[in-house]
Amino acid sequence: MNLKIYFYQNKLKILGAILLVVFGIFARFFRIHFFPELPNVEPITICTLLAGAFLGGGYALFVPLVIIAITDMTIGNTSILYFTWSAWAIIGLFSLIVRKSNKKSFSFGFKMAGLGVCASLFFYLWTNFGVWLISGMYPHTLSGLIWCYIIALPFLKLNLFGNLIIVSVGSFVLVITLRIYKSFKIYKFKYLKFIEN
Repeated sequence: MNLKIYFYQNKLKILGAILLVVFGIFARFFRIHFFPELPNVEPITICTLLAGAFLGGGYALFVPLVIIAITDMTIGNTSILYFTWSAWAIIGLFSLIVRKSNKKSFSFGFKMAGLGVCASLFFYLWTNFGVWLISGMYPHTLSGLIWCYIIALPFLKLNLFGNLIIVSVGSFVLVITLRIYKSFKIYKFKYLKFIEN
């Protein structure tokens, strides 16, 4: 497909992806600068889930990976960067589950909140597996892996707390906004028909 045609046909999706990336970068820097005592509270989660739910396809991968790439250039990363980056990519793929959900239904907000919890649990299990595997901090035994997960529980708690608040509030605000917008469109349509008669 011609690139120009692709951009023309997908301009709203591309704009949405750009807005999510800009918001994610700003929110991540804001959290790190003003709330450094809250590691693992990641606004990237809601951007990733919204990209998959509303934009679909490659945007579910593009949005989180661009946010993490740009912010990591300033913030830095650790030896488990392949695990953190792949975690965001996989979470992006998770979000495609709600792609066909009714975005104006409150059930969509609950689904997004549930995905936020799943994202926290997956990120915790996957990235701490990476810490155990390559950091050299823990013996490569089952007890070493279990100890690695135990030590990381405070980070899981913060990530879960952050996702429950950010993803839940953001999703329900979006649902309410879409419902108001739909009501306004219906009212406007009825009003115009009334004026014409």
